[in-house]
Amino acid sequence: MQNQNKRKKILDAATHVFAEKGFHQAKMDDIAQRAQVAKGTLYYNYSSKSKLFAATVTGGMDEIMASISHEMESELPFIEHFRLLVSCTIRLYLHHSQVTRIYSNELSIGIDSETLDEIKKARQRFIEFISDMLLTGQEKGYLKPLNPRLSALALVGIVDSLCNAHLNESNASSSDEIINTVFCILSEGLVNHSK
Repeated sequence: MQNQNKRKKILDAATHVFAEKGFHQAKMDDIAQRAQVAKGTLYYNYSSKSKLFAATVTGGMDEIMASISHEMESELPFIEHFRLLVSCTIRLYLHHSQVTRIYSNELSIGIDSETLDEIKKARQRFIEFISDMLLTGQEKGYLKPLNPRLSALALVGIVDSLCNAHLNESNASSSDEIINTVFCILSEGLVNHSK
């Protein structure tokens, strides 16, 4: 249990340092200092900065998926359930903004292929997770029979774009505006059929 708490402390510190400095500028010394552990303890738990970086991103994405699963345990009518999925995904993206920033800013910038593969696998698990939820909605007749993987990619792409804009722009829309926009686009579309 103590080792698990130490690893959590290291991952939290690494998340902050990587978000602030980026992968290449972050130093293991900075992370050890922020986590208040000896540098040897850091290397005992993570043999390299790349391994720690991958653990930071994949751990954050796993937390997001676990939180969404927990939030989705409800007996709400489907449309409210779907709104909850959209809302929960966006709020968690924003809550885990440091992981989101790390993922968005660093994914293609000179990181070794092994680390990139690990991060891409975590991303793929997240897409499959959303795809499975959408497939369940299709099987119950609530959603149109579209390719669930493409639908998941579209949903995650919209959420990525809007959340990154929210995090990086000074005059960004509120999280409620983002949730309402994404929910409306996904549930009703952009076309005003009353005209």
